[in-house]
This record gives sequence, structure tokens and C-alpha cells, in this order.
Amino acid sequence: MINYARHDEEFHGVFKLSNGEEVLGKAVLTEDEGETLIFIQDPVCTQMITKEIDESRMVRGLGFTRWMTLSDEEFFILREKDVITVASMSKQTILLYETFLLGDEELDKKKEETKKDIKETNGYVGKIGEARKLFERIFKEL
Repeated sequence: MINYARHDEEFHGVFKLSNGEEVLGKAVLTEDEGETLIFIQDPVCTQMITKEIDESRMVRGLGFTRWMTLSDEEFFILREKDVITVASMSKQTILLYETFLLGDEELDKKKEETKKDIKETNGYVGKIGEARKLFERIFKEL
């Protein structure tokens, strides 16, 4: 039982899973039939980015990726037996995490803005025969 973390209170947590993954997100721990369940919202994984500038210099960065990139779900449930340890996020990490989520929301808004309803008349000017007659008349007038 995960008894070293507060139950039924939302917090920003880092979860080390038994398969080696490290998952970050807003979470709530709760009891269910003697087992602790973790409800995690907007889970992300960290990704270390390394770029070699030249032979003597290297740049490292840390980025986030969605935990399940192909899912539209916001909430996931982790079972106690799949978690090795739980820790709270540092203040700096919370700031980076929240910024990442805001960027994701802005990207979703931009995608929605670019979507257009396709209608049968979109871009419709006329029939080919009519356009041909118009172009021939313009050509003859020149």
C-alpha cells in the first residue's frame, strides 16, 4: 500500500513505474478494496534531448511528450502494483509541465480554427464549358 503519500488530495506527482517509465501529471490517490489506485490527469513522460554543437561542446535539454500519444483521454488509472515510487514535482517542474499543457491547448485551438466546413459550392465558379467561352471571348478582345 502506498501509505507515504496523502490520499484523496490532488497533487502534481512523478511516478516511477515497474516497467521503468517515469510519468508526470496531476494525480489523486484513492483506496479501492485495500489497493491504492492513482487517477492521473494529463500524464506526460520526460524526454532528454542532446545535441552536439562541435567536438568540445554539447547542449542538453529536457522536453515532455504525452504518455499515450495516440489517445484523446485526459485521465488514466494506475494500479498500486505497477508503481515503484511516488514523489511530488518540484516547483520548477510544475511550471514547465503547466506551460507544456498550455502550449498543447493553444495547438488544439489553432487546429480547430484551421478546420473549414467543406461545401459542394466551395470554390465553385461555373462549369468548364462556360469558363472556356469566357476565356475565348477575353482572348478575342485582346
